[in-house]
Amino acid sequence: MHCLLEAPRGLGFVRHPSLDSPCYTIIHCKRRRYSGWMCALEERHSGRMMQMLGLLIIVVSVTLCDAQCWLKIIESDAQGCTDENGVLHEFNSKWTTKDCQSCSCSKERMQCCSLVTRPVDYDKEKCESIFYEETCSYKVVEKADPSKLCEVHSYVG
Repeated sequence: MHCLLEAPRGLGFVRHPSLDSPCYTIIHCKRRRYSGWMCALEERHSGRMMQMLGLLIIVVSVTLCDAQCWLKIIESDAQGCTDENGVLHEFNSKWTTKDCQSCSCSKERMQCCSLVTRPVDYDKEKCESIFYEETCSYKVVEKADPSKLCEVHSYVG
């Protein structure tokens, strides 16, 4: 692939055989007495690079949106963090709840995030998901024969 260089001030287009993508734009040129034109180039971002950047932003956004976390601001006179069951946890501590939440406590906040990833993209007519509380995980098996695992294409959580 050859790259077309855009030249200002009526110079037209210059085909440069040694350049591949990304393309370059000529930002200014000077005519040299013996060597012809001398031009400064500016790199132009390729369309493919911008598409990849856009895709990365979308993937990160979806990942952040799927995170199942919550936080609670801690009062300045608190002695620690009190969880949903009324248990007081010391500052700078971490624990796991019975309902599969990983929690942490600091002087500023208590934060808990789900440890569970839920299967969402699988054959729901042929298969079913089963939750195992002891391991905080799902298994997707065939309805007709629960000893056979089903293929899962994506999870949320």
